[in-house]
Amino acid sequence: MEGACLRLVVNPQQPTTLLAVLLLLLAAAVAPPHALAADHVVGGSIWSIPPRPDLYRAWADNRTFVAGDNLVFRFETGMYNVVQVGRREFDDCTADDPYRDWTDGPAVVTLGSAAVRYFICTVGNYCSLGVKVYIASQNAP
Repeated sequence: MEGACLRLVVNPQQPTTLLAVLLLLLAAAVAPPHALAADHVVGGSIWSIPPRPDLYRAWADNRTFVAGDNLVFRFETGMYNVVQVGRREFDDCTADDPYRDWTDGPAVVTLGSAAVRYFICTVGNYCSLGVKVYIASQNAP
């Protein structure tokens, strides 16, 4: 709707109402645009063997991840897991020295500062079947 504007009616006889409205407007004006964390369901559905090996890579390439966002790995406990590993382990589908692992689904991973994080599934040969993703996050603007 072009030219739309907000019409605010405040009773000047009630200074607390005016003050509350002004504080609300000030807070909205200075709040960072990405003040609320976003939840990203990894793969857009469930964390499982994908129909094609590049599914998770394609999914991540079409998203912007910001520090404070959450990755949500939806999987059935006991059938899959999520393990955060280094680049070499990601490439080799191994977890010799994992940073962290989640065995109960769904797993929620909060992205801290800007970084590249690597996640694999270590159940069976699922990683080599494509159950792996890396996420590049950036700092909030």
